[in-house]
Amino acid sequence: MGQNQYLIIGGAGEAGQSAITAIRSIDPSSFIISTTTTNEPVSNSDLTLFGKRAEPGLTNSIVEDLERLGRSNQIQALIYTPALGEVGFPIAESTNEQIKDTLGICLDPMVDLEKKFQPKLTVAYSAFYWLSHTLAFYGSMGIAKYKADLWAFENPSKRRLVRAGTFFSKSVRGISIVLQRTMKKTNHPDLLNLKSKFESSNEKFMDFFLSYAWEHEKEAFQNQFTTPYRPTVREDLTRGLTKALQSQSPIVTVLGDWTWEESAMPTLPNWFQQF
Repeated sequence: MGQNQYLIIGGAGEAGQSAITAIRSIDPSSFIISTTTTNEPVSNSDLTLFGKRAEPGLTNSIVEDLERLGRSNQIQALIYTPALGEVGFPIAESTNEQIKDTLGICLDPMVDLEKKFQPKLTVAYSAFYWLSHTLAFYGSMGIAKYKADLWAFENPSKRRLVRAGTFFSKSVRGISIVLQRTMKKTNHPDLLNLKSKFESSNEKFMDFFLSYAWEHEKEAFQNQFTTPYRPTVREDLTRGLTKALQSQSPIVTVLGDWTWEESAMPTLPNWFQQF
């Protein structure tokens, strides 16, 4: 039996490293190829492809490197982790240009890779973009997550999403920095409420922001579970991807100790349909 080959876009981050652990746990003989935007090898990968950004030309660049290195283009699963877009304002206020730029990083390159490599499974990552706090500040990232949900349900036999609770990452840190700047000049009631709570918290904004997100997650989901809520960590992402690689459901959700599968779109405000 041949060695299965996996391709992880963005292997150095929290999602990427958790993906490597998950793949090793269910396919110990796997050959894992990871991309990175840097010149540093990705920990625990068998092969690192350097200087790869989520942008037009990514697919061709990867194909060229694999051909040069004598690697096959056959991919068991493609794991796509990049998440970068304009945030710090309500999702509903996203402009067409902001959405285009965000999809150009978060979704379009993945679709192009999927088309070229035809993996048995393609997995991306999502979030609770419809909760009240994320509706207020997730910006065009919220539209990208919505589009990813639609993408998964278009072909659920070959596509998966791991929907995860808020966890510390470079992406979340970036969101917090932008949001702290935005709060100084906002008139949006939810952001004004966020600003007021922060000013009375005596916390650093990053710590406050994480606690604020965790509070909303607990409020939204605790009544569905008997075990207490806890924040999501890297090991939970590993659990989510492990299940996603073996599940038949298009979406696997992990939120702290809680795990569940979804076979339908979440209940969203009607205005999402305009995007």
